[in-house]
Amino acid sequence: MKNTLIYFTLRLLVLITGNKISLLREPTKKFAYLVNLDRYKAKGATIGSHTILISCTLSSSSKGDKFIIGDNCTLTGTTLLAHDASPSLFISELVLKEQPYMIGSRASYRAPIIIGNNVFIGWGTIVLPGVTIGNDVVIGAGSVVTRDIPSGVVAAGNPIKIIKPLEIFISDYRDKMMQYPERF
Repeated sequence: MKNTLIYFTLRLLVLITGNKISLLREPTKKFAYLVNLDRYKAKGATIGSHTILISCTLSSSSKGDKFIIGDNCTLTGTTLLAHDASPSLFISELVLKEQPYMIGSRASYRAPIIIGNNVFIGWGTIVLPGVTIGNDVVIGAGSVVTRDIPSGVVAAGNPIKIIKPLEIFISDYRDKMMQYPERF
């Protein structure tokens, strides 16, 4: 709430001054970033330092979903699903209230999603309940992460599979930087 108040105060100052005070630009961007993180934290996320989430969706349930995201991560357009309510359609013991619109009417399988440090997750990726992603990992866009991913790899696909070690990914991009500097 504090970050939101500061952000909107800064935005108001920017509007009043016609965006002519350059000293307001960086703090306004900083508090926009913090407000964004607060929104994800309110959904059950623990977020490390220097981590950014861009247009992500985090599942939520009446019993609370948990997401642990490490330091120096970038998640873009990622969906994190920390619960699965589908068994309640087939297992009658999981139907807790007859009215499906009532909060807590169905019991869901839930397990935290844990994402290590230095992880990039590409746009459109879906991470399922209980998955742990190690440190120093790149997850390709559009992947469906159905199982744990070890540290130090690039993985992609539906379902996800390990593509190569991170060292080769880094080497390939260093080559691209040399060959096509205008693309960076």
